[in-house]
Amino acid sequence: MDVDMPFAEATTDHTNGKRRRTSTHNEESRFPEKLQALSDVPRWQSVSERAFNGIVSIRFYVPTSFDGDSPLCSEATGFIVDAKRGIILTNRHVVGPGPFVGEAIMHDHEEISVRAVYRDPIHDFGFLQFDPSQVKYMKLEEIRLVPENARVGIDVRVIGNDAGEKLSILNGSISRVDRNAPAYGQITYNDFNTFYLQAASSLSGGSSGSPVIDINGDAVALQAGGRCEEATNFFLPLDRVKRALELIQDGKPIPRGTIQAEFIYETFDEIRRMGLPEDIEAMVRKVYPEGIGMLIAMTILPEGASSAAGMEPGDVLLRINGEIVTHFVLFEKYTDGNVGDSLSIQVVRNSKVIDLTVKVQDMHALTPSQYVVYGSSVVHNFAYQMAYSCNLPVRGVFVADPTELLQGVHKAEGVIVEKIDGKSVSNIDDFIRVMQTIPNHSQISIDFFTIDNIHEKKTVTMYIEHQWQKMRVYTRNDATGYWDCKRITDFAKAVELTSVNFRFPIMDNVNAGKAAKVSHSLVTVHNMIPVSVEGYSSTPRHGFGVVVDAKKGLVVVDQYTVPSSICELTIVIASSCVIPAKLKFLHPTHNFAIVQYDPALIGESDLCEVEISPTPLKPGDSTHMITQSSYGDPLCINTVMTSTVPIRINRSPYPKWRGINDEVMILDSPQANDYFFGVLADDEGRAQALWTTYSTADNKKTVRAAMSIQVIKPALELLRRDEEPRLRSLNIEVSVISIAKAISAGLSAKRVEALQQTRSNRNGMLRIDGVESLSNASGVLEDLDIIISINGKPVRTIADLDIQYSHDMLDMVVLRQKKELTLQVKTTECDRNTNKIIFWAGATLQAPYKAVLQQTRKVPSGVCYSNISNGSPAKMYGLQSAFWITHVSGKATPDLDTFERVVSDCPDNTYIRVKGMSFEMVPVVLNIKMCYHYWPTTSLTRDPSSENGWQSKIICDPDRTSNMLE
Repeated sequence: MDVDMPFAEATTDHTNGKRRRTSTHNEESRFPEKLQALSDVPRWQSVSERAFNGIVSIRFYVPTSFDGDSPLCSEATGFIVDAKRGIILTNRHVVGPGPFVGEAIMHDHEEISVRAVYRDPIHDFGFLQFDPSQVKYMKLEEIRLVPENARVGIDVRVIGNDAGEKLSILNGSISRVDRNAPAYGQITYNDFNTFYLQAASSLSGGSSGSPVIDINGDAVALQAGGRCEEATNFFLPLDRVKRALELIQDGKPIPRGTIQAEFIYETFDEIRRMGLPEDIEAMVRKVYPEGIGMLIAMTILPEGASSAAGMEPGDVLLRINGEIVTHFVLFEKYTDGNVGDSLSIQVVRNSKVIDLTVKVQDMHALTPSQYVVYGSSVVHNFAYQMAYSCNLPVRGVFVADPTELLQGVHKAEGVIVEKIDGKSVSNIDDFIRVMQTIPNHSQISIDFFTIDNIHEKKTVTMYIEHQWQKMRVYTRNDATGYWDCKRITDFAKAVELTSVNFRFPIMDNVNAGKAAKVSHSLVTVHNMIPVSVEGYSSTPRHGFGVVVDAKKGLVVVDQYTVPSSICELTIVIASSCVIPAKLKFLHPTHNFAIVQYDPALIGESDLCEVEISPTPLKPGDSTHMITQSSYGDPLCINTVMTSTVPIRINRSPYPKWRGINDEVMILDSPQANDYFFGVLADDEGRAQALWTTYSTADNKKTVRAAMSIQVIKPALELLRRDEEPRLRSLNIEVSVISIAKAISAGLSAKRVEALQQTRSNRNGMLRIDGVESLSNASGVLEDLDIIISINGKPVRTIADLDIQYSHDMLDMVVLRQKKELTLQVKTTECDRNTNKIIFWAGATLQAPYKAVLQQTRKVPSGVCYSNISNGSPAKMYGLQSAFWITHVSGKATPDLDTFERVVSDCPDNTYIRVKGMSFEMVPVVLNIKMCYHYWPTTSLTRDPSSENGWQSKIICDPDRTSNMLE
C-alpha cells in the first residue's frame, strides 16, 4: 500500500560519517517539542565548552588499606568550585577515607598536584586542592553549585572522564530527586541519611566526581554511582556540599553531627500500614503539600545516642525541636548545627507520638583519622559509616589488611579484634599498648569476629617477630594532605628461650607397625615471609617437616613452605614446643629445603630423627605414609607405590621457583592427596620417600607427590659435618623423551644398540629444554640437545644427572642437529640466596634470581622487579610493563649497587625517567613520580651478624621520611 510521506531531505551526519534522514516538512507545527530541543543544541554546546576549563581528570593512588578500601590506582573526575583557592569537588570514594596521592589533569593537559583537604564522614563528596599559580596556560573556569535547580524532568549533561575517555559528554534527564542512598555492599563504603537523584544515563568507570550540569552551566548534582546493566545513574544532591564549601572558603571547620541512627524515606502508603494516624498524615501533607512521605528509623546503632534515648527501628520521625521534618536536608541542618547539644525529637510509634531527648555526637570523632601499620597489616578504629552495614557499636579495632596479624586465616575480611594475648582491645591505643608488652619470638592468640558473621567468635595464633614486624602510627594532617608518621619502638625485651619438655601423642593405628615411630619425627613449620620476593607474596605459609638429625636440629621441609631464602621460621613440635629456626639450604631443583633449630631448646621428650632406608621404594612396593591431621594427630595410610614419573610444572608468567628435573612417585591411595606432607616408610620404620607439595604457576593450585628421600643426602651429609652445602649444577632443565623420538632426531643405530644393552627400567632419554642464563653451561649446551652420556656413562634417567653435584667439569656427549658432539661443560655452584633487595616507588627490585634466569635467554640488566605493590607509584605509572630496569635518569643501572647510587639523588615529588625492557625484550620508557612519604627508597642487605640476618638502610632520606624506618 502506497502512503504519502512528508518530503524528506537527505543530509550527512558529520559526527560519524553516516547518512541519515531528517524531515523538513511542516516541522514547526507538528513537532514543537523537538524544535525546542533542537534550538537548545547551540546553547548546550556553549555551556559544555565553557565547562571544559573547569573539569579535571583525576589520576590517583591509595597507598594502603583503610576502612574497607584496598590499595589501588585509579582515575576519576572532579570540577573546580573555587578557582581562586584551587578547590576541586569530587567524590568521597575518590578522595577516600585514608591516604590519597593524586594529580589533576586540566583540559589543556597541564598536570597539577592535588591534596585532600576534606572528605565527608558519610556522604559521597570530598574536596581536593591545588595551587592555581601552577596553571600557566589556561584560564580556570569555576562551576557554580546550584542545588535548588535539581528538579524532576530537567535535562542534564554529565561531563567527565568516562571509561578513561577524557571529557565524555553524556546526556540524561532527572527522573527522581527523593531516592534513598544506593547500597554498594557490606564491607565497603555506603552513603546514608541523604536523598539521591536518579537519571536514565549510562556511565562507567572514571566518571565518578563528574558535574551534573543544567542548561545554565551550573552544577545541580554530583555523579556518584549507578547500575550499568540498567543504564541508571545516581547523583548526590549538593545542599550539604555547598555548605561545606562555604565553610572551607571562610576558613572554618565543618561541623558534622550524628545521633547514630540511619533513616530512610518511605511513602505515605507504606507508613500508613505501619500505623501512622490519619490526622498526623494530614498535618504533614499540609506543611509539605508536595511531599509524598516521611523519614523512618532504619538502623539504631547499639550504644549510640539514639539507642540510649530509646529510639527504635521503625519509628517515624515527626518533629525536631518542634519543627516537622520530612527531608534529610532539614534533618542534617539540626544535627550539624547542634554538635554536643541535645535535640528534642518526636517520633510516631504504634500510632502514638513519643518524645525523646537525643544527644548529638561529633561525627568526625567517630570517623578514624589514624591507623597503625604492624608489619604489613593495617588496623584502625572501627568506622562510623561501616558500623551501619552490620548494626554494630562504633568501637573496636578493625583489621583493614590482615596479612600478618591473622596468619593463615582464609579470606579474613571485615575482621574486628576483641582480644590480643588475652587482653581486651577496644581501640588502636589499646592495640599499641598490648603489642608493646609482647616479647619477641612469642606465640600469642588473637580473638576476633567478622562483621558478616558476628555470632561466631574465632581465634588465631600469631608468631611475634618484632625485627620484621615494625609498628608505625599514621595520623591525618589536612593542612599538608599527608598522614604524618610516628614510629613505635618501645617493645618488651625478648624473653630468653629455655628448653621445653613434651611428649608426642600415641598413634593408635595397629597397621602402622614399626612405622608408627616416624610420627615422633614430624614437626610443623611456620614461615612468616617478611617481604614479597622472587615472585612470591608475603602471605605467611604453614607446612610440615621431618627431623633428619636430632643432634644437629636439622629438619627437611618442602619448598612450598619455604620458597625463598628471605624468611622467618618457627617450628612447632608435638603441638607444644615452639622454637625459632634458620634456613640452612634450598635445593636448586628438587622440592626440599633444610632448616635448623637449636637442639638445646629440646628438653625431655620422645623426639627422634627419622632413619633413612638404604632400599629405595620401587613400583609395586607397599609403604606406610605417616602424616598428621589438621589437629596434629598422627595418621597412617597404608598404600602401594604404583609408578614413578617425571614431574612437569609449567612456567609462571611471573617467574618463581618450581620443581624441575625431578621424578616423583604415584601412590595407589587417593586419600594421600588430602595431606600436604608425609613420610613414606618401610615395615622397619625407615624413610624411603617424602610426600611433598609443589607450587604451580596458578597460585591457587598445588601438586602433591612423593619424592625419593635419597635426593636430600648430598646436602644433609655436608650439614652433618658442619659444612655449608656447595653443590654444583649444570643449570639445565630436562624432559624425558622416547628413544623413537631420539632416533627421529638423528640418534645412530649404534647408539640405540648400546642403550638397549644397558640395564635400565626406563626406555627413554633426556632432552634439554632450557639452559639457565649466565650459567657456565650457557653457550655450550643448547635447547633441544639430547644427552647421550656424562663422563662416559649413558644417561637414561633423571637420577643419572646427580653426578653434576660433585664435579667441576663434566665430559658430555650430546646429539644436536643430527650430529653427536663431545663437550666439556663446567658446572656452576648452586646459590639460591638473595643477598640484596631494594624497595623503590613500591617495587621490590633484586638481581635476576634463579627462576628468572631459567625462563629468559637474555639478561639486559642486573636489576629486575619481583613484586609491585598495589597503590604505589610503580603500579600507577606502569612499571609492570618493564621487567628489567636498564637506565634511570639517563644513567645505566647494570646492577643493584649502581641503581642505588643513581636513585639516591632523585628528588621527591618529581618525575624520574626510567628505561627498561619487558620480559619479552620489548623496550619500555616510563616516567615515575616519586612519593617518599609513603614509598621511601630503602634496601635490605644480607647480614649474618644482625638479629634477623638482614640490615636495613634508607637510601633516600628526606626529612619527612626519616622517622619511618630504622
